[in-house]
Amino acid sequence: MASIIENLITELNDEYALYEQLLQVSMEKTGAIVSNNLDRLSETTEKEQRLADALASVEHRRRETMTNVANILGKRPDDVKVMDVVTFLEGQPEFHDPLLAINEKLAKLARKVREVNGHNQNLIQDALEMIEYNINLMQNLNRAPETAEYSKEMFKSNAAYAGGADVPGRFDVQN
Repeated sequence: MASIIENLITELNDEYALYEQLLQVSMEKTGAIVSNNLDRLSETTEKEQRLADALASVEHRRRETMTNVANILGKRPDDVKVMDVVTFLEGQPEFHDPLLAINEKLAKLARKVREVNGHNQNLIQDALEMIEYNINLMQNLNRAPETAEYSKEMFKSNAAYAGGADVPGRFDVQN
């Protein structure tokens, strides 16, 4: 059991290191979005993808380790969380304390990453709305003005508008 717990701690530390890198890249992405630097945005997106792939690999190893822990505890793998293992190890501070510490650090870091990613998502949404606004503005500028054009012929040919002796006009026109 000790080697399994050591593996779990190692995997959580690896995951933490990758999340730290992901937080840095996400913050770089914020700068790229704000400065409207598409090349830098593309680079940071590629970095994020590579980190996400690495995180998926570490997470897969962690899930396998948690499955082994669940088997030892006689529980289903989906029912065992890291905090359950921490609670189980309360009498063994050499495993309990580092596992609790990395679990708390990882949870805090994951919240920060979600927060920065949410902020980036809002910035991108605002940028898209601004682009849509600019496109609509440009389209409207290219249209012909929709103003009414009046000419002398209109007033002469349509007595209802010009007003006549027996038809009050719609315009205030003096005869």
